[in-house]
Amino acid sequence: MTFKPLQLESLTDIQAVQSDLAELRRILMQEFEALKKRDLLELGALEASKTEILTRLDRHTDSFKQAEKLGADWLLAREDLTECRDLHFKNLQLLRRQLDIVQGTLQVMLGDSEPMPTLYDRLGQVGASRAARAWQSV
Repeated sequence: MTFKPLQLESLTDIQAVQSDLAELRRILMQEFEALKKRDLLELGALEASKTEILTRLDRHTDSFKQAEKLGADWLLAREDLTECRDLHFKNLQLLRRQLDIVQGTLQVMLGDSEPMPTLYDRLGQVGASRAARAWQSV
């Protein structure tokens, strides 16, 4: 039995993707800790590694989209990618909360009595500004 080059290449691809996804997951968890500590130097170093991995994973976009056709390994890889997306969103939420608090603090320090403009939420509903919500939760 001989392997077709495409099958061997596909096997090598999925192994590289699985390795990259494991590394991306690790980086995203470290990024969350760095955000909590507000360690900008660590965040910068992690960003460079994260960007490199995302660039490599981007080459496999079509494979992720066709995971059902490519087999169980690609389906698992797509689940891992979804987990990484969720970790990224968690980091983004923490960063937004931190920025809102800083913005609110600066506004108070400057004696700015003008309320923040009303913004639309993700559902398109008119709501209070993020800064106002951040102060309500503190």
